Amino acid sequence: MSGVTIKTEVFGIRDAVKELKKLEPALFKEFRKEAGTALKPIVLDAQATINNAGPAPLSGMARKWAPKGRQIFPYVQTKAVRGVKVSLRPSKAAFLTVQQKDASGAIFDIAGRSSPNKFGEALNKYGKASRSMWPAADAKENEVRSNLADLVADVAAKTQTRLKY
Repeated sequence: MSGVTIKTEVFGIRDAVKELKKLEPALFKEFRKEAGTALKPIVLDAQATINNAGPAPLSGMARKWAPKGRQIFPYVQTKAVRGVKVSLRPSKAAFLTVQQKDASGAIFDIAGRSSPNKFGEALNKYGKASRSMWPAADAKENEVRSNLADLVADVAAKTQTRLKY
């Protein structure tokens, strides 16, 4: 009797990653690492924007501020730069995300978006909200798409499974 052949055809990248995690856990770990590398252009662009803002974009951001015991400021530029992270979670909302994990970095990025205020208006000299994350993603979208397409093709070749991106 001959061996059993299983053919898996996946059309969405989210479904492909779920299947990969089930069928090839070692390859999934490699994919996860490479996906972070594929999104590196966005991360670097966002980090560059934060670096260009300087040590404290506004003078008050250098002072300590901890409402209800949760410290948000002082703004520390190196922490804000390191706070730009890539996460891979095959959820319904997003497959790959680039997030600002530092509270003061997130405030620098988004302040004044939903409700205009003096703080947000003062930060507008660095650009409108979103100041670092969204412009970086928008500028590097084609490069990231190309990187992800290459990564999916590489994984498909390794697994002998037809994955389409």
